[in-house]
Amino acid sequence: MNVRSLAIAASLLGLFVCPCSAEDLKADSAAGKRLLAEGDKLADKGDTTEAQLRYKLAFEQLLPGMRKISFKTEVKRDVTARDDLKGYLLKELDEDKTSAEYRGDELGMKAIGFIPREMNFKDVMVRVYSEEIAAFYDPKTKTMHLIREPEKKKPRGFLESLLRGGEGFNKDENKTVIAHELTHALADQNFDLDKMQHAIKNDDDRSLALSSLIEGEATLTMMAAQMNDWDGKQIVQIRAEDLDRTFSIMGPLMMMGSGAALKDAPPILAESLLFPYLRGLVLCARLVNDGGWKALDEAYKYPPLSTEQVLHPEKLIAKPDPPMAVDLGKLDAGPGWNEVTRNVVGEMQLGVLLKKFSGKIAAAGWDGDQFAAFEGPDRRLGLVWLSTWDSDDDARQFARSYLQYQTSKLGPNAKEPDAFPDSTRRPSGPTVFALERRGADVAVVEGFPSEAVESLIESAFRSKKTEKQHSKAVVR
Repeated sequence: MNVRSLAIAASLLGLFVCPCSAEDLKADSAAGKRLLAEGDKLADKGDTTEAQLRYKLAFEQLLPGMRKISFKTEVKRDVTARDDLKGYLLKELDEDKTSAEYRGDELGMKAIGFIPREMNFKDVMVRVYSEEIAAFYDPKTKTMHLIREPEKKKPRGFLESLLRGGEGFNKDENKTVIAHELTHALADQNFDLDKMQHAIKNDDDRSLALSSLIEGEATLTMMAAQMNDWDGKQIVQIRAEDLDRTFSIMGPLMMMGSGAALKDAPPILAESLLFPYLRGLVLCARLVNDGGWKALDEAYKYPPLSTEQVLHPEKLIAKPDPPMAVDLGKLDAGPGWNEVTRNVVGEMQLGVLLKKFSGKIAAAGWDGDQFAAFEGPDRRLGLVWLSTWDSDDDARQFARSYLQYQTSKLGPNAKEPDAFPDSTRRPSGPTVFALERRGADVAVVEGFPSEAVESLIESAFRSKKTEKQHSKAVVR
């Protein structure tokens, strides 16, 4: 698992792509198979450290033959103790963002309602990752980290064949994990994942879409490795539609087998953790179904711009439908109110937010959004959010579902409106919760005193909207 890809927000500024020609390809299937067999023998003798090293060397020989791109250098390898993982993750996260940025992100999630007000989301996230990660590739240091378990450990769940195993050393699971993480290394050496991820800012939806490409590719090659498909010809024939049906059933079962921290985590964290692997796999399968492995190379040049394009691959492939970038512009919430963050929710996270209120249907017509979160007097939170939709009917459907959700935010005694008008203002103590639809746009303003609400709604509707585009790819 690439933790950085999960932790960073997104707005693509530039890609530096290095596609490799057939002449550059350096794969040795026979040598790779021999190294796998050596690793199995070492594992049977109890020499698990040397077994993992053989597996790593094997997949450095095998993956290029499958994926049709070459490693540029040998991948560095390290072993991190499970007990040390939390400290490592905290260090990585602190290098990605300042404490003020993390606090702003957290307050934004609380203003929308993804997490409860008292939660320390960073701590929860680190606990989940510390429990669930079996290995990870760090594109910053170009190192694959394997996890050394304590001598006495409890059985663990959640995507066990991908993220980690249960008791003892399992040869097949270790090979699965190493194949997955080395695919990240292979992609990084050819497409510079660190640059792609760090070029993304204040667009969590776009970040999650990029993670879906990265994790989906690695899950696809992992499956090919399980099939001994070393030339990559079988896996590209597995229909994306069949995988979609399979994982629609398996998703809830994976959560049932997860660790304690993930089971206790807010739905937005659990769903966002699963999404890149499951939906990303379906997307990448669709790409290779249509265009072989070269289609993935092209996808790294022009990755999905939104989770909408991951959820609906035809909007990336057959009928490209880029989302709109919404810019709220300058917002004045009045004295004592400070803006703490801006970000994008997107279709995937909207589906989670409105899950109890026809979330998938309500989110399906999404075309773009931006929200701004504010902190005011007495640590009150304010939200200004403008979303734009494919049609007036889509906007109306979202507004209806969101009004139902908004009622739940107002407390147990709040009542839903008798009707669902295009404009509502509902008082809640000293604040007002407002929603208004104008055509295909919906503005939400919550948590501010009544005197600020109307001007913030008008500001939201003046938002600038432009079609999101990729920056021009630069080929090295």
